Amino acid sequence: MTGAPVFRFAGARTANRLVAGIPAAARLAQAFAAARPGQPLVLVIADGGALAPRTLAGIARLAPGLAVQIADRVPPVTIPGESLPDPATMAALLAGDAPPLPVPVDPDAALAQAARRIVKATAKPSDGMIARHLNRPLSQAVSAQLLRLGWVRPGHATALTALAAAAMLACLIASPSPEGLALGAVLFQLASVIDGVDGEIARAAQRSSKAGATLDSLVDAATNCAFLAGAGASFGAQGDLRAAIICAAALAMQITGLTILGRSAWRREGVVHFDSAKAAVASAPRGAGRVIKDLTSRDFYCFAFMLASLGGVLAEAVTVFAAGSAIWLAFVIRTARRG
Repeated sequence: MTGAPVFRFAGARTANRLVAGIPAAARLAQAFAAARPGQPLVLVIADGGALAPRTLAGIARLAPGLAVQIADRVPPVTIPGESLPDPATMAALLAGDAPPLPVPVDPDAALAQAARRIVKATAKPSDGMIARHLNRPLSQAVSAQLLRLGWVRPGHATALTALAAAAMLACLIASPSPEGLALGAVLFQLASVIDGVDGEIARAAQRSSKAGATLDSLVDAATNCAFLAGAGASFGAQGDLRAAIICAAALAMQITGLTILGRSAWRREGVVHFDSAKAAVASAPRGAGRVIKDLTSRDFYCFAFMLASLGGVLAEAVTVFAAGSAIWLAFVIRTARRG
């Protein structure tokens, strides 16, 4: 496409509609700015409406310095704005390397499809098997609904995770019984599901930050340690000192490993996270790394603890977890020494 491209929205409603947390016109502006830096974005709003202040703010955030022009007349050739091409498709389209985009029969349905595509793309390559098949579909369903609200930020989801963790700890300590352990483990699994929401919102709405990532990681670590501490206290109050000691040992190993990983990441990147050991674990020979990584991932052991507590065998599950924590800690220490 050699001339100045013109994008047409069916109306102000679709141009200003939130698509996974960002107004449609702002998403279009970001893709256009990446494909044609320095050129103005020319829009046609068929019903004569205007861009909302929230949309203009979104354009300023995602495509700073981009000039936006509203055309008075509809040229013979326009690109449907509701198609929301990503930057790669936008570049190919403007270079003439891609076929013209069809005008959506139902603009609202086209934007809804784009929103689903964006939310689905928020999954992480490092997701374990439970996350891929259970946690992530559930958390993305929650994220899709929250992203319909313009005021929602990743921190709101992080606060929900912390709230679920506080309720979990209260159940474990206030009700030292098999029932209390079961309810606490269910809330631990719920916190694991909710934990994915803040990252999904951040990636979909492009609001990722080092401060947010650090807070998310710290809340995750605190939740893990709180479950082990609460379960140990519950076992102790019930007279199962062996299980209480095993919980304490697992807690000590988790705190040690998480401290090493968090401090290393902070010194290296200026953000706290605990992902450094994953590459070392995945490098185990003969494909064992993938299995070890899946079995030691948070989503797996949260789900396993829930099933074990409901089946009355949480003490045995914690014993297995403690053994796995020892292996995990060995990988953490090896990674730290190499790093």
